[in-house]
Parts: sequence; structure tokens; C-alpha cells
Amino acid sequence: MATETKVYDYNKDKVRSALLQAFRKHKGEAGVADLVAFTGLPKHQVETELPAVADEYRGRLKVTESGQILYSFPQGYASRYRGWRPALKKLWRGFSKGLAKVLAFLFKIWIMVMLVGYFVLFMALVVLALVASVAGSMADSKGSSRRSGGGLGGLALTTRLIDLFVRIWFYNEIFNGGSQRRYAQRSVARGAVRDRKNRRPLHRAIFSFVFGESDPNAGHDQVTRRVFVSMVQAKKGIILLEDFMALTGLSASEADLAISRYLYEFEGSPEVSENGTVYYHFPSLLARTRDSDLGTGDLPYRRLRPFSANDKKANAIYALINGVNLLFGGFFLGSWLSYGPVILLARSKPVATLRYFYGFVYTLFETYIGNAAFIVPWILGAVPIAFSVVFWLVPALRSLKVKAENESIKRENLRRALYARVLDNPARVAPVQPELLPVLARPADSRLPVKLLDELAAVEQGDPQADGSWNFPELARKVADADQLRAKVRLSDYSVGKTVFDTGE
Repeated sequence: MATETKVYDYNKDKVRSALLQAFRKHKGEAGVADLVAFTGLPKHQVETELPAVADEYRGRLKVTESGQILYSFPQGYASRYRGWRPALKKLWRGFSKGLAKVLAFLFKIWIMVMLVGYFVLFMALVVLALVASVAGSMADSKGSSRRSGGGLGGLALTTRLIDLFVRIWFYNEIFNGGSQRRYAQRSVARGAVRDRKNRRPLHRAIFSFVFGESDPNAGHDQVTRRVFVSMVQAKKGIILLEDFMALTGLSASEADLAISRYLYEFEGSPEVSENGTVYYHFPSLLARTRDSDLGTGDLPYRRLRPFSANDKKANAIYALINGVNLLFGGFFLGSWLSYGPVILLARSKPVATLRYFYGFVYTLFETYIGNAAFIVPWILGAVPIAFSVVFWLVPALRSLKVKAENESIKRENLRRALYARVLDNPARVAPVQPELLPVLARPADSRLPVKLLDELAAVEQGDPQADGSWNFPELARKVADADQLRAKVRLSDYSVGKTVFDTGE
């Protein structure tokens, strides 16, 4: 006797291929009954795999006058996940992502070496010039340095510069003034635990200024799915497309495509009520629900992306350090163009001038390294100038990108807030004032709330009112119809019941 194949035991790829062939035969539009008749597949298999096919090939739903649901594929049959194009895109994304990580790592090393290295080098050259100036002054004037302080500020300035190096290098100690340190010491004495997260190593703080932080919404899709489950449970397994739009912040056309994925992942199905309302049913998500753990379905707002994790004062100091490097680079390049090779000549007393400093540095490199004619204009001049420009340019361009990304996030969050507001009272929806919106949903364009409301009214067949508000009678009808359907759902039918067997006993 031949072994019968179980209805629930089937090859998913074969079923999806058969469904795709059936849609092609029906010119891209068919219902469940048409697909079952054409393929000869069990209805369970057709209904189970239809959402996956709709998601992969960007299918849409249509409802006939008789209330039958049709699946339509207006964009053709180019798979989003299979074929040479998706494979090539996936390969390119993987390659570009790996290459970006390598380049970012090398760029970070280069930034640390250049920013800190050049700053320390320039300050060291200043200190050496000061020390040489003081020593020369003391030798030539026999103690007259007490009167003039010597050179560019004498030993007092030299000591302050050395203290500055120590503060900058050791984990941003420069940001803690004396009063802050005394307060911290008193706090430790009282047994308070200091928050070490605020004491970021110097290299991480600099990287945050240049590259920013990781995406704060990296796990947002997973959060949205959890809230989706909570919302479905709160609505007894029955939701409208508008509920999904309010949850995700997607437009009607975007939500129509995205919900197919949720139908497949959570074993849902599109249904049509007796009054012609299209809704989405997720009975499997109620199987473990208790009255006490029904979700609330709160809107999952996306967070704005900060420019960096540093405070403004820290970023200002990094920009200042870079400005010092730019200043010194311009000085050495400009001095080379003005003076060329200059050897520090013997003198009766030190001359505290910029030309003296340039001559001292040139003589220093020519004496101990050689080839100062290349080092001074290029290594000390052109290179730090180029680096300083890049160091400022990268954060400047990134700030523009962050601003645009945050505006996109605010637009999405605004849709969430606006759509939820419309669902709460479809009979009268007045344009919301931007200052009354949450900060996460408050775009720079104050006219955007009105534009999005008009956009929704065009989709939902809203009626404009004399006072500037909108009435959504069709949406109100669908919401009322969905409420009637939920009223008929008995959660006790989905209860898992009491435990009747436990392997641990």
C-alpha cells in the first residue's frame, strides 16, 4: 500500500513555484479557490504559502464585490530574495560592509596618530624652543631671564604646556576642573560610586566625534515585532491595515507590502467581513494569551540618532586641537614659502619671534635628522593641513547625514502618532500643532503634519470640514466593524488550559 503524503508535510519551494505558475497563468491575479483548482494543492498549503509568495514578489490584496480576496502582482515576478540580482546585491552589501569596517579601522588609527601625534609633536617643538630660548637667555644675559621671563613666556609657560599634555593624554582629564575633582573626591569619601561610563578613553571620544555612535535603532525591527504581537493580542487577533500603519509608521502602499511578511511569520490570513471590511486575522498569537497578560500595543517610536556621545564641550576641544594642528601646519608651510631654508645663527640673546621658532625647528631637524627642506614644508606643513581639513570635513558631512536621517525618523514617528490619532476618533481629526507632538515626532517642516493628514485622507476617502478638520466615515465604519468582530472572539477558546501532564513529575 502506497504511503500517503500528509497535508502538513510538503516541499515549500515546490508549492510556491506552483503558485507562481498559477498566477502567471491567471495574468497576475487570482484567489485561493482559483489557485487550488489550478494547482490541485490542498487549501491548507495554498493558504499557508500565499503570504510568503506575496512578500517575495510584492503582492497586493484586492477585494471583489462578493467579498472574495484576490492576490495581485502589479510589479511582476522579480523575486526580492532569489535570483542573480538579489544574490549580487547581497554579495555587494557583504563586501562593502566588510570593506567599510576595514577602512574605518585603518582610518581610526590614522586619525589617532595624526591628531594626537601632531598635536604632541607641535607642542614638544614649542617646549624645546622655549627651553632653548630660556637657556640661551640665561647664558647670555647672566640672569636677566628673571627680568624678562625669557623667550616666549619662559619657564612658567613651559610648565603650563607640559601640564596641558598630561591632562589631554590621560583620559580627558582636561574636562574636569579643580572644583569637579574636589567634588569627586568628596563623593568617593562618602562612599558614592563614580559612574565610569562617563569617563571615556580619549580615542573612543575622538572616534565618537568623527564617526558617531552605532545605530540606536539597530534592534528596532525586533521591537516592532514584539509590539505587533502585543497589539494583536490586545485586539483579540483582529487588526486593520490602519492599525499596522500606526504601528510601523509606513504609508498605505508601504504597509500593504510589508504586512505580507507578518502574515507569513505569524501565521495570519487576510479576511473579509460580511460588511466588506478587509482585516487580518492572527489566531495563532492568541494561543498562549491570558486575560492578565494582554498587551497594550504602545507605539514603538524610533529614536533619533545623536551626533556623538560626547558633550558639546568635549567636541569643541577636539575641534580646537585640530585647529591648533591646522595653525601650526599653516605656519610651517607659510614660513617655508616666505623664508625657505633658515639656519639658526649665533646671537647675543634669544629673539622671541616666529621666525626664530621656525629657524629653531628647521635647524633641529637638519642637525639630527637631515633633509629638513622636505620635512618642514611637507611633513610639518602640508600633511597636517590636509589632515585637519579632512578631520573637520568628515564630521561636517556626517552631521548633514544625521540631520537628514533624523528628519526621516521624525517623519515615520509622525505617521505613527497621526495615524493612531485618526484611529482614536475618525469622525473629526484636526491638524495637530507641531509643538504638541512628541519630540521624536516633531519634524523641522511645520507643514508636514498637514501634508501627511491630507495624504491619509486621499487614501481613506476623508471628507474635509469647514473648520479645516477631516472626517473619515469609511475608516469609522471599518473600525466599528472590526470592534464587532472582536466582540465575538472568546479568549477562553484559545486558552492552553491547565497542565495535565508534566515530565518532571
